[in-house]
Amino acid sequence: MKLDQRKIHWIIRQKQKGVTTKQIALDMKISRRRVQQVWKSYREHMREPAVGENMGRPRKPFDEREAQVVGEAYELFRFGARMLEGVVRKVLKTRMSHNRIHMYLEAAGLAHEDPQEKRAT
Repeated sequence: MKLDQRKIHWIIRQKQKGVTTKQIALDMKISRRRVQQVWKSYREHMREPAVGENMGRPRKPFDEREAQVVGEAYELFRFGARMLEGVVRKVLKTRMSHNRIHMYLEAAGLAHEDPQEKRAT
């Protein structure tokens, strides 16, 4: 379930009343972790988080060494991110997720989003 501003407001009011995170999550049909994220954001900023405001894990910045490894693997094999994941792991002895590899390929202009693979929301 997507949270809108009214639901975020309700979660915060329930937490202020002392209702447990588990009970709020059950009532709203969302994860306990999501309730915790909303509450933590509220406590840190002393205001209700806006809809769409990033409350998750911050993105790891680009690493020059990783970019070099991905570029080298792409030059050798010209695969997409999923295939390059195995190449990077076995040939270049570096662990990196295919999502991270795809991010580097996109930044270098070597990959693009496939419109057919885009999920309907």
